[in-house]
Amino acid sequence: MKKIIYFGLSFLSLFLLIACGKEEKKSSQENPTTKTQQQTTVKQVAIGAEAPDFTLQSMDGKEVKLSDFKGKKVYLKFWASWCGPCKKSMPELMELAAKEDRGFEILSVIAPGLQGEKTVDQFPKWFEEQGYKDIPVLYDTKGAVFQAYQIRSIPTEYLIDSQGKIAKIQLGAISNADAEAAFAQMK
Repeated sequence: MKKIIYFGLSFLSLFLLIACGKEEKKSSQENPTTKTQQQTTVKQVAIGAEAPDFTLQSMDGKEVKLSDFKGKKVYLKFWASWCGPCKKSMPELMELAAKEDRGFEILSVIAPGLQGEKTVDQFPKWFEEQGYKDIPVLYDTKGAVFQAYQIRSIPTEYLIDSQGKIAKIQLGAISNADAEAAFAQMK
């Protein structure tokens, strides 16, 4: 009896998969632009790959492009004001940012108004109240840069070499010593 039930369920599942596949194929044939619009190419973000370029507005209203830093090494931090580990890592990042001879630029990116982040209007006051300074903050208001860098958890930090290639991807905060050591080994 159990074999008959399993066979019946298997047959039903197979029938539904085939039916769904035919329906998807049919709807794509009816509207050819639908299939084109749904196909998006996701570039793999990996060590050795070109870091995705972006243009974002800084907290002080300036436009910042990653490509403007070509020829320089860049520490790129994705974080959020509501993230405990992010906030815990900020004092150490401030120490690093205060060093004038560090040999690399520091940029941080938040997504105001998305995923529970403070808005563009709320964030500067909160940032100042925390005592954070020397850390440039860029606003990814549409979440496009978070998506381009395939951010799945925060903080996530990318260390980019002077040729614009991703040299290290750190899920979670990286210590200053580890960041400095990684940058020392880069071109």
